Amino acid sequence: MSGQTSTWKSGLAWVLLSPFVLLTALIATPPPAVESLTGYYVQVAVFGAWAACGVVAGIARMASVPWAGRLQVVLRWIAFACVYAWAVILSVLSILLFFEPETGAWGLGLSIAVGVFLTGVPLLYFARRRKMREDRGVP
Repeated sequence: MSGQTSTWKSGLAWVLLSPFVLLTALIATPPPAVESLTGYYVQVAVFGAWAACGVVAGIARMASVPWAGRLQVVLRWIAFACVYAWAVILSVLSILLFFEPETGAWGLGLSIAVGVFLTGVPLLYFARRRKMREDRGVP
């Protein structure tokens, strides 16, 4: 019974928390502040697709569908890659700002990059843990 409860909790968490990804995309760069409306709509579409896949994976997980765990692993890897990419971009920009004589904000940028990178570490951990459990045959 414990495995079934864990499956329900995992599925319910995905169903309830995945729409927040779309919400963050909607409020991240409101249309008046962004230069390109196309970029904003692409961002909303990508994050919306991720959120929809997360809800589908959560419902499938609650229904004990075999591919639900694999979809959740793929979604976690995508989320980690996005967070990691932002950390790398912020790090590079901070290093470039370091060499500009009139800009003293490189330390702040680098600390933000480190914070973003550390945010992605749990996503990597959960994706790897799920993969190792699947390799052992544990649901």
